[in-house]
Amino acid sequence: MAGKISKQKAIELILVELDKGSTYTDCFAVLCSNVQLSERAFANYWKIANQTYSERQQAIESELTEQRVELEKERLKTSIKTKNERVIILQSLISEIISELELNTCQDVDGKGKTFTRALLPGERTAMRKAIKDLQSEISKIEGDYAAIKQDVNMNGSITPENWLMLQEKK
Repeated sequence: MAGKISKQKAIELILVELDKGSTYTDCFAVLCSNVQLSERAFANYWKIANQTYSERQQAIESELTEQRVELEKERLKTSIKTKNERVIILQSLISEIISELELNTCQDVDGKGKTFTRALLPGERTAMRKAIKDLQSEISKIEGDYAAIKQDVNMNGSITPENWLMLQEKK
């Protein structure tokens, strides 16, 4: 056996063994093969080293959690489209449908897997027009075109004179 070891040095060696994943008995065997240390002193050092190791692991875990949260926030920020971006996407879809309607043709596949161009069927034209109407309706919702107008109403149910005048001006 070698000489005595300081408390701090023993704790550092135990921490190194804990990082390797060593158990109490493995760590005790490794440490006592190199230095003179009683089992009682090792138990005390083991306790202190375990607390330090746990604190380090918790700090690492909390840092990793913070990084994951930040990465998730950034991912969500990039995936959320602004109001204008959503309107532009819907308008481009409308433009594509209108161009297909103007051409009055579409690509189709025959029984052998070959594509060919054919005229649109009446049902397809109707479906495309409905799609345009639905997309325009969605744009109107995004823009707030159909939002209700707030009006001040007295408790007795009549409109205030200022609002009545504003309504008359709009007509």
